Amino acid sequence: MSRDSARELPILTDVVELHATGSFPKPERTPEPESPYAGGLLTEEDVAALQALLVSRTLNLTDELLHSAAREIEAVMFERVIDRLRAALPELVAAALREQLAPGDD
Repeated sequence: MSRDSARELPILTDVVELHATGSFPKPERTPEPESPYAGGLLTEEDVAALQALLVSRTLNLTDELLHSAAREIEAVMFERVIDRLRAALPELVAAALREQLAPGDD
């Protein structure tokens, strides 16, 4: 191949010549890590500890949010019941008084 390969792109005949002579550069293969975490960043134990920490914190937050939501729902329901009682109680008392104080049915 007569071209300076660092400066010019190879043409088809150059590529064919490289393949024919077996001097075509092969890319270096890097061995795959044994573990999905083996990049020097985390060990299996570190990943397990991180997973446990994340699960624990997530469950604690979920528990806190559910309890808070239950308290809010309870407060809303309590207010609705009190409002209904305030609306219905005057008529209930008036009806009972009319029944008891009505003249003549004795």
